[in-house]
Amino acid sequence: MIDALMEQEAIADLSGRVGSYIFLNYSTDTADPKRGALVQMITEAGSELSQKLLFFSLEWRDVPDEQANKLLADPTLGKYQHPLEVDRLSKPYTLSEIEEQLLVEKSVTGSTAWSRLFTQITTSLRYPFDGEELNQSQIIARQQDQNRETRLKASDVFTNVLRTRIMELTYIFNVLVADKASEDKRRGYPSWISARNLSNKAPDEVVEALIKAVTAQYSLVARHYHLKRILLGYDQLFDYDRYAPIPVKGSEPEYTWEEARAIVEDAYTAFSPRVGEIVRRFFDENWIHAALLPNKRGGAYASPTVPSAHPFVFVNFTGRARDVQTLAHEIGHGLHMYLSAEAQGITGLYTPLTTAEMASTFGEMLTFTDMMAKEPDAAARLSMLAHKIEDSFATVFRQISMNRFEDGLHTARRAEANFRPSASAKSGLSRSAICSARA
Repeated sequence: MIDALMEQEAIADLSGRVGSYIFLNYSTDTADPKRGALVQMITEAGSELSQKLLFFSLEWRDVPDEQANKLLADPTLGKYQHPLEVDRLSKPYTLSEIEEQLLVEKSVTGSTAWSRLFTQITTSLRYPFDGEELNQSQIIARQQDQNRETRLKASDVFTNVLRTRIMELTYIFNVLVADKASEDKRRGYPSWISARNLSNKAPDEVVEALIKAVTAQYSLVARHYHLKRILLGYDQLFDYDRYAPIPVKGSEPEYTWEEARAIVEDAYTAFSPRVGEIVRRFFDENWIHAALLPNKRGGAYASPTVPSAHPFVFVNFTGRARDVQTLAHEIGHGLHMYLSAEAQGITGLYTPLTTAEMASTFGEMLTFTDMMAKEPDAAARLSMLAHKIEDSFATVFRQISMNRFEDGLHTARRAEANFRPSASAKSGLSRSAICSARA
């Protein structure tokens, strides 16, 4: 069994290395047809490979519990014990081999294709602002400007441009919702969130406790924005005021890339020289893509790639304080991925959101604490603290708000469609499902 798992790792590393290059290259220019063609090629090849390898996981899930538990208890398995144990949690929702193969094959022209189209549409949009044609990252940065009129104008431009593609974006959204409902029904998941929970390795009860704890404290958010309204001197706050900087000296500093690097690198090094060495490699060896490009994918993310390579970090750096925090956050992911690959290979590389976001949030807070300690001006520290509180709202409260929206959406759709678990799915929920606080 160890030999089979090692061979499976080698296949995953080789195919993942090729796929990582193609997808990361595509992320820098989603409008380039040649890069898009490569993405389609590797997506189809990956689907074909997955179909050929499905048998291993399916047969492992079919092993009787007594025999499986005996194997899992054998210390020889080492790092493979945990992924094998987790894989068996999906046993109640596993279909026949031909059904599983068909789902993988059809995803290429189904959910995967629709998600790619969404990315291409939103990345290609341009937002006219003061004589310039801005991309998504640039117009979002304008929505956090010190000047209220600038924020309002940027917010209106952003919304109006999105409205020009409302038909396509709404259609993609509804197709993805329908696709999820269809697969959930086929597999017999007890609720809309079961699949997500299962992939994130956190019991339903934990997720429900998290949701209740956060929703019970919405008043904290209201208190903060009540104080912020007073500090800003407004009679009323609007959506475009959410990320307005507090109007004090030094409240909206600009950072060069070299300054941002020094801040992040110093904070990680102060925590651990070993960690600092790894973080330095991200900068020295060009493991970070930070430049703003016309058709580059928006936002920020980190990719673990494969153990034979190294992680990559993607950000859209505009020089704002939030960009420094975002850089620290994504490098936290990258550090986690680097150490996971070093310790466990590919088996520990793709961690669930519930653990992945701990590493990134820790790195972000590490950098913020260091920046606060070095800032001598009390008013500037107040502004930085307000920014950090609002970032924490985004990490906790906003994600739960989106979870509540999704819960209402998927629950209503299932009720209206008279949703029932499919008889073809294996019955019996033996373990609790799992979730992530961060969508």
